[in-house]
Amino acid sequence: MTNILILTVGTRVKIVEYFKALPHVKVVCTDASLNAPALYFGDVHYQMPRFTDPTYLDRVLEICEAEDIDGILPIIDTTAFMLSQNQQRFSQKNIKIITSPPEAVALSYDKRKLARFCHDNQLPTIPTFESLSDFKCAREAGQIDFPVFVKPAIGSGSVDNYKVSDMTELEAVLVDKTNMIIQAFVDGPEFGIDAYCDLETGELVDLFVKEKLLMRGGETDKARSVDQEPILSILRDLVRRANLRGPIDVEFFYDHGQWLISEINTRFGGGYPFAQACGKNYPQLIVNNLNGERNQVQNFEYPLNMILMKYPEVVVSSMDSNVLLQSKVG
Repeated sequence: MTNILILTVGTRVKIVEYFKALPHVKVVCTDASLNAPALYFGDVHYQMPRFTDPTYLDRVLEICEAEDIDGILPIIDTTAFMLSQNQQRFSQKNIKIITSPPEAVALSYDKRKLARFCHDNQLPTIPTFESLSDFKCAREAGQIDFPVFVKPAIGSGSVDNYKVSDMTELEAVLVDKTNMIIQAFVDGPEFGIDAYCDLETGELVDLFVKEKLLMRGGETDKARSVDQEPILSILRDLVRRANLRGPIDVEFFYDHGQWLISEINTRFGGGYPFAQACGKNYPQLIVNNLNGERNQVQNFEYPLNMILMKYPEVVVSSMDSNVLLQSKVG
């Protein structure tokens, strides 16, 4: 039996179901809210404090010991970053964190670090400026002009993202905000790559490329499966140089004949179910690694030009059962 702990499951019902469909796998789910629907699709679930609570890691370890956990899967950036910084606490107990090494997770967590990394390693990315003064200097040198895109260096879900058309507007957006970045505005199509890098070898084992047709709340709502060949060499170079491991979600823009790296998420992306619907099975690759097996490189094939669409469902849980759960885990 392979026991997997999924943290902060939220609405990721499909991810839980994919693991549950595998033979000899027990899935333990946690969330800070008992109203997180994915909680109720695991074999066992616990209510947790929020990740900002100083006892959070202790509680994770307690659950690991109680449920004999083999691997922990973080689904949001904040917990992936926290766990990567504390991997030794878990490795001492032979518990594997299913994410990349700390230096790679930092590229996912802080977009400034990603921009510097791409620049230093000659990887194509969107021109990025960490301060208004840097942007002004580059504009005076003719390296960039409006419109630009402004967003938090640390953040997700398209919160506090702005398209800005002139200097007055830019200064107004930045006046009461810190840790923001300014990027060239790219109007080309956006693509998401769901890939898996072997936890043991770091080798790119499988991938799925989708063109994003509609976004909602920072996640892909509708997409089209597309050929991986044009982007494969860049992705391989990125995986090798950044030492990425486990499931990753890499976002690209295609602009004027160039593939530009936009963001990296060292976790399952919200659009991963599209890859699974087209025949991929990264949960199985994770279980293989947890059982000491190195995954062989897949053939990278999947059906092209499939239109993929999400739709909402409803989960019902009685308040009485929530009270019992609170009593049990409190």
